[in-house]
Amino acid sequence: MNAERPETDMFEKLKDTVNLLCESKVREQLREVNRTATLRYDDKGITSGIRKGTKLRMDAYLTVRAFDSQSEDLDYRDCSPEVDLADVAVVAEFKKHVKDNVRNRFHLITATSQVLNTDPRRTWMYGFTIENTMMSIWYFSRSHTVVSTSFDFTKDIKSFIHVFLSLLYATREEIGYDPTIHRVLHDNEIQYVYEVVCEGETRYFRTIATLFTSQSLRITGRKTRVWKAVEVEGYDGNKHRKEKEGGREVALKDCWLDEGSRTEKDNLDGILNALAEVKERVKRNSNVLDWADPTGNRQLFEELLDTGNYRGYFMEIECDMKLAITKSRLPSAECVPEFLVPLEREETSSGNAGSQSTQTTQFLLEMAYLERRKAIWNRLKSSAPREYRVKQHYRLIYKEIGRPLYAATNLASSLQGLSDTLIALTLLYLAGYVHRDVSTGNIILVEKSDGFMRGKLSDFEYAKVFQEGELTPDPKIGTPFFMAREIHAGMVLYSPPPVVNRNFNFRTGYAVSPTTSTLLTRPKFRFTHDLESLLWVALYILAKYLPQDERSRKFLDEVYVPASHPSRKREDIIRMGPRDLQHYLESHLHSKIACFAVYLAHYQNVLVWSYTDTFSVEHMLDYASYALVYEIVHQAFSGIKTTFDSGDVPDFEFTHNEGAQQESLPKKTDRKRPQTRGEGENNDYVPVGQDILPDGEPVRKQPKVDSQQSHVIIS
Repeated sequence: MNAERPETDMFEKLKDTVNLLCESKVREQLREVNRTATLRYDDKGITSGIRKGTKLRMDAYLTVRAFDSQSEDLDYRDCSPEVDLADVAVVAEFKKHVKDNVRNRFHLITATSQVLNTDPRRTWMYGFTIENTMMSIWYFSRSHTVVSTSFDFTKDIKSFIHVFLSLLYATREEIGYDPTIHRVLHDNEIQYVYEVVCEGETRYFRTIATLFTSQSLRITGRKTRVWKAVEVEGYDGNKHRKEKEGGREVALKDCWLDEGSRTEKDNLDGILNALAEVKERVKRNSNVLDWADPTGNRQLFEELLDTGNYRGYFMEIECDMKLAITKSRLPSAECVPEFLVPLEREETSSGNAGSQSTQTTQFLLEMAYLERRKAIWNRLKSSAPREYRVKQHYRLIYKEIGRPLYAATNLASSLQGLSDTLIALTLLYLAGYVHRDVSTGNIILVEKSDGFMRGKLSDFEYAKVFQEGELTPDPKIGTPFFMAREIHAGMVLYSPPPVVNRNFNFRTGYAVSPTTSTLLTRPKFRFTHDLESLLWVALYILAKYLPQDERSRKFLDEVYVPASHPSRKREDIIRMGPRDLQHYLESHLHSKIACFAVYLAHYQNVLVWSYTDTFSVEHMLDYASYALVYEIVHQAFSGIKTTFDSGDVPDFEFTHNEGAQQESLPKKTDRKRPQTRGEGENNDYVPVGQDILPDGEPVRKQPKVDSQQSHVIIS
């Protein structure tokens, strides 16, 4: 191939070749097996983004064909001359030289990530890369990404035809469009209508605005989206404009879970059923609530259990459904972690190669490159093996709509939200459950009919029964900013006391030696870890959203570090004595809330005691051993609320912009192109054979495979 010509020119004949497969003779033959061409090949290079004002460059793509009245595609399509990114089904990237394969792979991953993470209708995507004449097929999903063994498309014509017939004639569902999400034009803005099957009936919910979308650029993972939505009559014609139930707004959540895992509704139903049993247990034995303050908390919890009003402290789920699952990893696929690591160093300098200075520079660059490659390889080699579990699409409807705690508008509502969350966590304790992901995004502020804000605990995907007698460590789960220190560090704080041996022998042992303990060195998630997460949430809100100075900013920068292990300052804080912590918080929080420091110090102190006290640690599986912790934590929160309600602390208005986790919504525009309101996680990759193509493809002949090529999973 001519090295001087750009990639798009060198591969321009591909367009004519591929589109020949959609000519009438081929279409007629495939129509006999109920296959219709749904895609066409194009190489315009730049597509209009789904988000306002964004564009994406790609070498070529397969895009949705213009449809007629008989088409299954009833989604809204933009009629502008630009190709809409929402219609790009398969992305392609080209390079003239095989040595540029890693860069080509990165370009494909970048473009595909943009499409998958901005278009909520996508369940998975396909793509292909070409370096010179070597072609590879890619499958991207929320569980893993798989890459075929490369083949020479100029020689292996059967494989080439197999690939493009499979893609061009795939159904929309096979190519990765979710048939239960529909793109509609509503008030000159792109919205989506989601289907949810509830008790055998299909219900339709049109999105209004984005409440939350995970900002990760990764493809794999949960990819959680939460929408403000309203129930409508349908999605076709004008049905999406006809609201039901008087336009009652709900929250719609869409995400991907590990196949076979318990859903959020499963866990919440389990919690509510357990609380119903607690109600009966309290009737038989009132000692269950002996830890609670008789004049305050005890009366509250007795009333909540007696009336069933404990439901009001959790985001109630109206209905939910499970949907498509990703393809499983093929047995023939093998993980190749260095798939995106360059095999050779790119040229970084030019000039007289014979000069001494240039030779020295080249030598230093070569050494730096080798060290960097060695470091990357060592990191990849030492990482734990990935399981690549199949992911299942999951959707639910919350009965109420609110705003996350990070979007609280004032101090009063945030303190109320924190206080209500403590009650919710105490109810979980009574039910025998741990939440395992308490964060500013999982505490929802809901405005009640009386105008007051109440806090509700949400997101129970990771919740589980705290099993008595089960002494096994838990994986690192949660939001790093708010994880309990033991879980975040992967190591317990407790250290058993040493043993003194007065009959020691210099040759056989030591006078003082550590005990041999059967207790875990890696932590088991327990009730106090949820309470500690709530403490980190409270400190974050108080430091971030009140007027800041240099000390509060330093506190945030040093404590809330996005890392796999807790920061040094967080370690210091959790180990401080109560007086030291009180003085530290008084000097780092806003002066008007310095009076909260004494209560926060007591809160931290009782948590640390539970982590380091021998009796508490040895009885960590004893449900009753946590009573004192809950008693002190409730007293601490009561002190904060009493101080605030006294009027000594002003009700600060928060001026933040709804938090970094929430997307701003574009305003309506007079532009011809309608805009979308609102809008994965470790990338995994695997070269395998053409088995990754859509099911039911018209051609099933396997491509020839070079025995020296390997299948690859990229993690």
